[in-house]
Amino acid sequence: MLKNKTSNGVKIAFATNGENLKAKIALHFGRASKFLIYDTLKKSFRIYPNPEISGKELPPDFLNRLETDIVITFSLGPMAFEKLKKFGIKTYKAKEGTISENIKFFEKEKLSPLSEKDIF
Repeated sequence: MLKNKTSNGVKIAFATNGENLKAKIALHFGRASKFLIYDTLKKSFRIYPNPEISGKELPPDFLNRLETDIVITFSLGPMAFEKLKKFGIKTYKAKEGTISENIKFFEKEKLSPLSEKDIF
């Protein structure tokens, strides 16, 4: 985990179709209608439309531009995984539940990095 960075705060991205921290994480990262970016230092979040839906930008490029540190998701496509890795954005496997619950899992170091079986 990013212990040192966590004390200074990190930005965590979640693909979602919801509007707040009680929303579920979308099952398909690139097809979600929105991204929720949670700032661990400020304890606040912002919702952004998924730019890929309008054909403007791929999610990894968009999240990198927003200086995202971490993506918590159920799975990723190989291209998205490689781009996030290239940008230094860490990827973790989401657990069933809400975004808020997954933030707590992350803070308690209960999430694992995505594995090869999560990339397809």
